[in-house]
Amino acid sequence: MNVALLLLGYGSALTWFGPLLLRRVTGTGVHPQLAVMGWLTMVCAAIAAWGAALVILGIAVVHSVGRHRTLALCLETLGLTGQLGLPHAIASALAICLLFAGLITTAVVCWRIGNHLLRQRTRSRLHAATARAIGGVGAWPNVVVVPAPQPVAYCVTGRPHALVVVTTAALGRLDEQQLAAVLAHEYAHLAGRHHDLLMALRAIAASLPRLTLFSAAADVVADLLEMCADDAAVRRHGKIALVRGLLALTAPPAMASAALGAAGTATLARATRLA
Repeated sequence: MNVALLLLGYGSALTWFGPLLLRRVTGTGVHPQLAVMGWLTMVCAAIAAWGAALVILGIAVVHSVGRHRTLALCLETLGLTGQLGLPHAIASALAICLLFAGLITTAVVCWRIGNHLLRQRTRSRLHAATARAIGGVGAWPNVVVVPAPQPVAYCVTGRPHALVVVTTAALGRLDEQQLAAVLAHEYAHLAGRHHDLLMALRAIAASLPRLTLFSAAADVVADLLEMCADDAAVRRHGKIALVRGLLALTAPPAMASAALGAAGTATLARATRLA
């Protein structure tokens, strides 16, 4: 039981204090890929801690009920020594109630996460299908050109594969080098499956809105993934072409939430970072 309590405390500490630490660390010029790994590690650690606590509680309940032994809560976690013994019936009933509460909560959260994921994927695939229907096939792999007055380029998931959507206004603003850099940015998103990662983080954040770690991770990782894609594009086409391409584009007001746009997130800050 002590281990379960410690794991619950550890997971709670990561949830409430982890974002403060990670924002401080990742805001000091850390490579964006390392920063993404840090955020994902903390998210996974918090979830794993709660899951392990639930498993340990279940093992303790089965062990107690099966062997008719009394459960005891050690006070060492409070800085005291000794044990607080409880009658077997009361302790077992309490532990069983805690276990069932944990199982029900876990099931509800998992259902909500799955529901949010399904809705995001459905919306993204519908957006991709609509883009294919109204747009024309571009001269580049997996690119659809859509007639629109906003200069935009972004990628979305879809069937049979993800695609990059570029508007005619964007083609009018970007020269050949800038367009190549912007497309390289979007291809980096597709190659890294960034949209799938963001869907998962946003589903967790929406399912657990009061837990600050998950909402912060969804927001910060979105910015970091844009920087990762920027770096991939810079390696192929240089900083100047990408920065000029970013500044030439603007995000539309109703871009799909699952889309990743070249100029959709903190464009000025990213351009300053690359300059």
